[in-house]
Amino acid sequence: MMEYRLNLNAKDLKEDEPVKADINGKVFSVFLHAGKIHVLDGICTHEGGPLYDGSIDRNELICPWHSGAYDVDTGKASENTPWVTDITAYPTKIDGATGEISIEI
Repeated sequence: MMEYRLNLNAKDLKEDEPVKADINGKVFSVFLHAGKIHVLDGICTHEGGPLYDGSIDRNELICPWHSGAYDVDTGKASENTPWVTDITAYPTKIDGATGEISIEI
Protein backbone atom coordinates (compact mmCIF):
# COMPACT_ATOMS: atom_id res chain seq x y z
CA MET A 1 0.00 0.00 0.00
CA MET A 2 1.09 3.54 -0.71
CA GLU A 3 0.13 6.72 1.12
CA TYR A 4 -1.24 9.64 -0.89
CA ARG A 5 -2.07 13.17 0.20
CA LEU A 6 -5.48 14.47 -0.89
CA ASN A 7 -6.00 17.94 -2.31
CA LEU A 8 -8.20 18.83 0.70
CA ASN A 9 -7.70 20.11 4.21
CA ALA A 10 -9.57 18.65 7.19
CA LYS A 11 -10.25 22.17 8.47
CA ASP A 12 -12.34 22.93 5.37
CA LEU A 13 -14.73 19.98 5.70
CA LYS A 14 -18.25 20.51 7.03
CA GLU A 15 -20.20 17.86 8.92
CA ASP A 16 -22.11 15.49 6.59
CA GLU A 17 -21.25 17.43 3.40
CA PRO A 18 -19.29 15.18 1.00
CA VAL A 19 -16.75 16.76 -1.33
CA LYS A 20 -14.73 15.46 -4.26
CA ALA A 21 -11.04 14.62 -4.17
CA ASP A 22 -8.93 12.85 -6.75
CA ILE A 23 -5.56 11.20 -7.05
CA ASN A 24 -4.21 10.46 -10.52
CA GLY A 25 -7.72 10.37 -12.00
CA LYS A 26 -9.28 8.19 -9.27
CA VAL A 27 -12.20 9.98 -7.61
CA PHE A 28 -13.06 9.90 -3.91
CA SER A 29 -15.88 11.11 -1.69
CA VAL A 30 -14.50 12.81 1.44
CA PHE A 31 -16.60 13.94 4.37
CA LEU A 32 -16.73 14.59 8.08
CA HIS A 33 -19.29 12.48 9.94
CA ALA A 34 -19.69 12.23 13.71
CA GLY A 35 -16.37 14.03 14.13
CA LYS A 36 -14.41 11.58 11.95
CA ILE A 37 -13.10 12.07 8.41
CA HIS A 38 -14.14 9.37 5.96
CA VAL A 39 -12.80 8.69 2.48
CA LEU A 40 -14.74 6.33 0.22
CA ASP A 41 -14.77 5.67 -3.50
CA GLY A 42 -16.37 8.61 -5.26
CA ILE A 43 -18.37 6.79 -7.94
CA CYS A 44 -21.50 4.71 -7.35
CA THR A 45 -21.33 1.08 -8.50
CA HIS A 46 -24.83 1.20 -9.98
CA GLU A 47 -24.60 3.69 -12.87
CA GLY A 48 -21.60 5.80 -11.99
CA GLY A 49 -23.33 8.47 -9.93
CA PRO A 50 -21.10 11.03 -8.16
CA LEU A 51 -21.07 9.97 -4.51
CA TYR A 52 -19.22 13.20 -3.65
CA ASP A 53 -22.47 15.00 -4.57
CA GLY A 54 -24.45 12.65 -2.36
CA SER A 55 -25.75 13.06 1.17
CA ILE A 56 -25.27 11.43 4.55
CA ASP A 57 -28.27 9.82 6.21
CA ARG A 58 -27.59 8.37 9.65
CA ASN A 59 -24.48 6.27 8.97
CA GLU A 60 -24.84 5.93 5.19
CA LEU A 61 -23.53 7.76 2.15
CA ILE A 62 -26.42 8.10 -0.31
CA CYS A 63 -25.93 8.34 -4.08
CA PRO A 64 -27.75 11.37 -5.54
CA TRP A 65 -28.84 9.54 -8.71
CA HIS A 66 -30.71 6.44 -7.52
CA SER A 67 -30.32 6.52 -3.71
CA GLY A 68 -27.88 3.62 -3.43
CA ALA A 69 -26.61 3.52 0.16
CA TYR A 70 -23.17 2.67 1.56
CA ASP A 71 -21.97 2.36 5.16
CA VAL A 72 -19.69 5.34 5.88
CA ASP A 73 -17.25 3.25 7.92
CA THR A 74 -16.90 0.17 5.73
CA GLY A 75 -18.22 1.04 2.24
CA LYS A 76 -20.56 -1.95 2.47
CA ALA A 77 -23.66 -1.63 0.31
CA SER A 78 -26.94 -1.45 2.23
CA GLU A 79 -29.22 -4.49 2.09
CA ASN A 80 -32.00 -1.97 1.37
CA THR A 81 -30.36 -0.98 -1.94
CA PRO A 82 -29.45 -4.30 -3.63
CA TRP A 83 -28.72 -2.55 -6.94
CA VAL A 84 -25.34 -1.36 -5.60
CA THR A 85 -22.26 -3.33 -4.55
CA ASP A 86 -19.63 -2.57 -1.92
CA ILE A 87 -17.14 0.26 -2.39
CA THR A 88 -13.81 0.84 -0.66
CA ALA A 89 -13.42 2.82 2.56
CA TYR A 90 -9.81 4.00 2.78
CA PRO A 91 -7.59 4.18 5.87
CA THR A 92 -7.22 7.89 6.59
CA LYS A 93 -4.59 9.95 8.40
CA ILE A 94 -4.86 13.61 9.40
CA ASP A 95 -1.79 15.73 10.06
CA GLY A 96 -2.63 17.42 13.36
CA ALA A 97 -0.54 20.50 12.62
CA THR A 98 -1.53 21.18 9.02
CA GLY A 99 -4.88 19.40 8.61
CA GLU A 100 -3.62 17.59 5.50
CA ILE A 101 -5.56 14.40 4.72
CA SER A 102 -3.73 11.28 3.54
CA ILE A 103 -5.09 7.89 2.53
CA GLU A 104 -3.57 4.48 1.89
CA ILE A 105 -4.24 2.82 -1.44
